[in-house]
Amino acid sequence: MASAPPGFVSVPAGRLRMLVRDDAPEIAELLRHWAADTLPPARALPGGRGGVGAFALRPDLAAVLRPYRRGGLVARVNGQRYLGLRPRPFRELRAGLILVERGVPTPEPLGAAVLWDAPGVYRGALVTREVWGAANLWQYLQTQPPAARAAACAAAAAAVQRLLAAGAIHPDLNLQNFLIRRPAAGLEAWIIDLDRVRFGTITPQVRRAAFERICRSMRKLDPHAAVVTLACVEAFDELVRA
Repeated sequence: MASAPPGFVSVPAGRLRMLVRDDAPEIAELLRHWAADTLPPARALPGGRGGVGAFALRPDLAAVLRPYRRGGLVARVNGQRYLGLRPRPFRELRAGLILVERGVPTPEPLGAAVLWDAPGVYRGALVTREVWGAANLWQYLQTQPPAARAAACAAAAAAVQRLLAAGAIHPDLNLQNFLIRRPAAGLEAWIIDLDRVRFGTITPQVRRAAFERICRSMRKLDPHAAVVTLACVEAFDELVRA
């Protein structure tokens, strides 16, 4: 297993391998429970894939644990196991740390775990700091009047601009991979699900691909355009005109 990033420690435990914050031993304990299938009751988070939950680990630390689960047709055959020697949870943790350092709004990574079922076959989980009071963008849009929807899309588009400015390419940008919350100071948008993020040159083609991926998500989730307004589309269109 590769060396731990600064501020993290590597914790081996048989078939279980973990990278966890060195000032939060509660994260390692939480991941041990995940591996043993003995997690305590979690506070459910709406809109996520199965198994995602929030845990109050101490008064100043609320964490979200996300087990890696496949979507689409693959999930019917192999919902939790992945193949490879460079596990996604560790790559996502490192990508998240880079993005946080570069000022991209994404939940702070706290730990990641890989449970090897066989050589090259694993299950994984990621722990991030909870963004309190947030809903994913698609959920948020369904509860808001048109003006508020446009403002939320503009906030999400601004988050993507910061992602691209950091040299990051997110191949799965969709309305459910943004978190939106409304603190006293105004709307905030966060980008999640970084497991396939890569870093490279941000070309006009990359910007166009990001915009088109978000538009496909809009059409899939809202085929009759009953929720997503033209103002929402125009907010994201700024990505290709930057």
